[in-house]
Amino acid sequence: MTKQTWTAAVSALLFVLAAAVVAMTPVPFVTYSPGATHELLAPVDGKHVIDVQGLDTFESSGHVLMTTVSVTRSDAPVSLPEVLYAYWAPDREVYPRDHVYPVRLPEGEVRNREAQQMATSQADAAAAALRAAGISVEQIPMIQSVASTGPAVDKLFPGDFVLAIDDKPTPTVAAVREAIESRGIGQSVTFRVRRDREERAVVIDTAASRTQAGVPVWGGSLVMGYSYAPQVTINLDPALGGPSAGLMLALAIFERITPGDIAGSRVIAGSGEIDGSGAVKAVGGIREKLAGAGRAGANIFFVPDANCTDLAGVESPVRIVSVASLEDAINSLDLLADPATEQLVRGCA
Repeated sequence: MTKQTWTAAVSALLFVLAAAVVAMTPVPFVTYSPGATHELLAPVDGKHVIDVQGLDTFESSGHVLMTTVSVTRSDAPVSLPEVLYAYWAPDREVYPRDHVYPVRLPEGEVRNREAQQMATSQADAAAAALRAAGISVEQIPMIQSVASTGPAVDKLFPGDFVLAIDDKPTPTVAAVREAIESRGIGQSVTFRVRRDREERAVVIDTAASRTQAGVPVWGGSLVMGYSYAPQVTINLDPALGGPSAGLMLALAIFERITPGDIAGSRVIAGSGEIDGSGAVKAVGGIREKLAGAGRAGANIFFVPDANCTDLAGVESPVRIVSVASLEDAINSLDLLADPATEQLVRGCA
């Protein structure tokens, strides 16, 4: 072997080794790709995803799909080739890891937060759908969590509605907080709560706050919850998380409790965070969700108005419909059912 041949061989070997090291070294990015879609109307394994008790329910000839995004886990490494592929692929995106996971949390805590977001999304979706159907929905302070070592442990529970403190009505979270903080540390207070549709009185001895000197606390956190006569149960895979399913959950609930069959024979997909009044907010991964909807055979894809800029230049065989509320989505389906009015429906162009 000549000196030149030996030098070339060593150089090639070093290049291959360097390329392998670069390819295997994790980079600080996260990739998004199309995730699975989930049927919300048709029974799955003989069981309805949307189960409603206390109201007449109706079957639909169409399908409503919840779309998802496959996101790199917070504790999973990503290689440079994966990032380059996701950057150039039309149905994938790349983001800096700190943009997606701004706080360094254990993977378990990330999943817990996403589960809590999904629970909130389901509650908001049910409230919005019931209101759209003309069902009375009351907003009441609700216990979100109870500290494992606080005064309320084993006395109050997540999901309890707080109606009054010491017989004084508390219509807001602020009213509950004010009533507690007006007491002395160690003083007993009586929570009147609604649990499992029954009212009961629960006595709690306040304790001193660990973060605010001289302030009494009861040992938990509150949010505004929704109380209504029907019972709405959403049977989704507990591994699913995040807030972006709200719009499609609300649409599916509305379809189940109203006789109009607004889905018709169509396959409807979409994404959007929703609040209890029905307002729709922007979500992440909208391109990937649109791609997933197309693969699932969707005819219509609902996108929040605020996400339209994210779809600039994207071509899809699925009809994209832009909405700002659940009411927009319902009205759009009515208009799309008639060839004479379908051109009135807004897209993202």
